[in-house]
Amino acid sequence: MIFLKEIGVIIKRQNLSKAISIVNYILYLVLIIIVFDVLVLNKWLGFGYPRHYRQENIERYPSPYVEFTGKPDTKDHNEYGFRGPSFKESKQNDLKVAFFGGSTGYYGDPPIPNIVNEELEKLTGQSVFVANYSVVSSNHRQHLHGIIEFLPQFKPDIIIFYGGHNETLQNASWDPRPGYPFNYFYRAETSALFKLLLENSAIIGEIDKRIGVFTGYEKLRKEQQPFSDGWNNRMIEKYFETLRLANSVASIIESQRFGKTRFFAFYQPYQVPKELLSAHQNIKNKISSIKYVFDVSSEFDVLGKEIYSDTVHVNQRANKVMGTKIAQIIAKELQLEKAPIE
Repeated sequence: MIFLKEIGVIIKRQNLSKAISIVNYILYLVLIIIVFDVLVLNKWLGFGYPRHYRQENIERYPSPYVEFTGKPDTKDHNEYGFRGPSFKESKQNDLKVAFFGGSTGYYGDPPIPNIVNEELEKLTGQSVFVANYSVVSSNHRQHLHGIIEFLPQFKPDIIIFYGGHNETLQNASWDPRPGYPFNYFYRAETSALFKLLLENSAIIGEIDKRIGVFTGYEKLRKEQQPFSDGWNNRMIEKYFETLRLANSVASIIESQRFGKTRFFAFYQPYQVPKELLSAHQNIKNKISSIKYVFDVSSEFDVLGKEIYSDTVHVNQRANKVMGTKIAQIIAKELQLEKAPIE
């Protein structure tokens, strides 16, 4: 009996040892998979969640009220996080212009706002200071908040909104809720744990890209149905509502020259997909009845599609054309209204 018990103990120990070996093998295998997933697939090969969903700390730096700006005092950003000098560097007699746009106002050498500055000085014969408040991926709803957040203390004479792509096509492609900031569903509504997993695991990232189970992205798209008639109508309504609000807010800001700040909005060129053609035409039609909104979406037609690097970004030749056009429209409007620009 004692002998049998000893045999039983030996067998149990062997089974336990075998079980421990199996567990160790599984742990090693899991560790290898994790290392391969994180270091090889994600970091080296670039699989997983799109890089632009992350908090880019240079071009989309977290900022209260406006969601994000550029990172202050980085690259050629000023203390507020915007490219170029701020209004603190303007002179008393300058015609002060605040330019709000997305990446098409941010990128360029020089960017469109700088060209507007140069051309407007030629056309008016006056000293002009254009402060560039453009932020990569930003939309007009954010720019509306930016007016309140950044401008009243500087008493600008003119506020410019240049956009259209980020309010329509970008809105349909990323966070599909009209007026919401770029990828708000991820930046503000996804938990820190899921962000950690999504940004480091190629496997989890690829799964979510396809079914949106961790971020709820696919659920949002099913609810909003981008490019549907209902979504198009909501998007258009939000676009013009934002411009109306911006015009109203601008009119209560004190201007050093005009008594109140003047507002101009420009609907930009971009390559419109067939799903958006009807909504795009509706926007153009409605613009014709609003005195402070100008349709420049056809301005690049004579230049050909080769000026585009993607659906909206263009070469420097096109930037020059657009900056000149915006300056011409503003100069004409100031002249028509007999604005005192002395």
